[in-house]
Amino acid sequence: MCSRPGCRRYADRTVTVDYAAQLLVVGPLQPASRRGAIEGSYDLCEQHAERASGPAGWQVARHEPGRASW
Repeated sequence: MCSRPGCRRYADRTVTVDYAAQLLVVGPLQPASRRGAIEGSYDLCEQHAERASGPAGWQVARHEPGRASW
């Protein structure tokens, strides 16, 4: 399920936050993130993953088939 409070949609993307690099990485769903093995990772539905952004000045890298990564 999506990690956003109140959202009942199924997660299909994993968002990983790299605080040191000021970077958000949006990519395919990672099974390890569900087990807590990837620190700073959240599973989100498509709608919430599309809107994922970091604080001002952060970069967002999107690794999805058919899309540019930056």
